[in-house]
Formats: sequence, C-alpha cells, structure tokens
Amino acid sequence: MYWRVTSEEVSGGARESREFADGSFVLHRHRDADGPHLDLRIECGDCLMGWRIDACTFDGEPWATEKAPHDRRWLEQHGDAECVDAGLYRWAEQRPDARALLLMGRNADRMIRIERAEGLNPSTVRAVRDALSACNVEAAHAAQLITDGVTARTRAIERVCGLGRELDGSAFDDGLWRRTLAQLSLDEIHVHLRALELRFDAKYPPSPVSRPEPLPSREAGRHAERALTILREDARV
Repeated sequence: MYWRVTSEEVSGGARESREFADGSFVLHRHRDADGPHLDLRIECGDCLMGWRIDACTFDGEPWATEKAPHDRRWLEQHGDAECVDAGLYRWAEQRPDARALLLMGRNADRMIRIERAEGLNPSTVRAVRDALSACNVEAAHAAQLITDGVTARTRAIERVCGLGRELDGSAFDDGLWRRTLAQLSLDEIHVHLRALELRFDAKYPPSPVSRPEPLPSREAGRHAERALTILREDARV
C-alpha cells in the first residue's frame, strides 16, 4: 500500500500538546539498496510502527510505504542511519485512508498528513514486469517508456485524424476514428496511418528533392573541361 505524505511546520501552542502525547517518535535518514529515504517510526504499544518515505525531505509530497514493526530500541539506537529528529507525537486524525499526526520534535513542531494513494493491482504489476522482461528493459525505465508510449500513440492518432480530415473532408468521422484507434495497439494504428499516407501521397505527389537546371552552353563547356582536368590529375596520382 502506498501513501502520499504532506508536511507543514506548526507554530503557536503546539508544545502545550505534549502532555497529551500518544508516544515517542524518531525520524531517521537512511540509505539502503533502494536508495536514500526517511524512516518515520512511532511508538505503538511495545513496538514501533511507521513509514518508509521515499525522499530525504518532506518537500514535494513524497510517497511512502508502511514499515514492519520494529523494536522500541530504535528510539535510541540509530545504527547506520542518521537521526534527523526525535520527540513526542500525537494523533490528529486516524482513518483507514488518511492519517495525521503532530510531531513535537527537538526544535520544531510539524504536522504530517499521510493519505492512501491508489496503487496498482497485482495483475497489472505482473503485466508491466512481464513486458519489461520481454523487452529486456530495466524496471527503473518503466515510467519513461510509458510516457514515451503515450506520446507516440497521441501523435500517431493526431496524424491519422489530420490526414483523414484532409482526404475525406466532412465525411471523416473524427470521433468514431478516435474511439476505434484508442482500442488498437501502436503497430495497428501505424497500419492505418501508412494507408492514409499512401492516399495522401497519391493525391499530392511529393516534389522531387532537386531538379537539374540546364547551364548556358559556355558555362557547360567550362565545367566539363574542369571536370576532365580533375580526372586526369586523379589518374596520374
């Protein structure tokens, strides 16, 4: 399950809430095989619960995943992690899809809001991983490839519809074509695109890239003599 995290500093009166604290917290900055991140651990009974925040700060609404229970000794033991802050916390909101807690740290008080983000179901994750494996692409490039694929589809559909309007005028049903193309693969869209491009080229034959221009007879003789001179020099070499 993924969570979206937002944070803001709180001033004025928050320190008075310490007497109503729900427990202690610690905020670690850590690096593991998946990269640098923050670990927010809060005291819940005889263990620590919390979230792995996929960022080194709370800026930009980072995403987080729930952490497995940890021993309470991590309130004081930091291992290879850096202790960014520690203190007391109090729940401000507890709902299945949203949480909010006030962190009363050493130097500042901060309200942390954690909202559930809609994730991918297992079948979708498996389909994406199978596609990456079939294409021999690393998972880290999946997001860029999805963006590139959507861009390529959009451009191909726009070109199909543009050519269709040019060739068939009012007889071209733009909405119907868009609904039809939306259900096709990119290769299938390109089949329709190539057919329309052939029709377009037949209707509007492309001009030659270059046209030979006749030279005046005097100029032609001079250029011919120069060409022969170059050939003779090359032959001697």
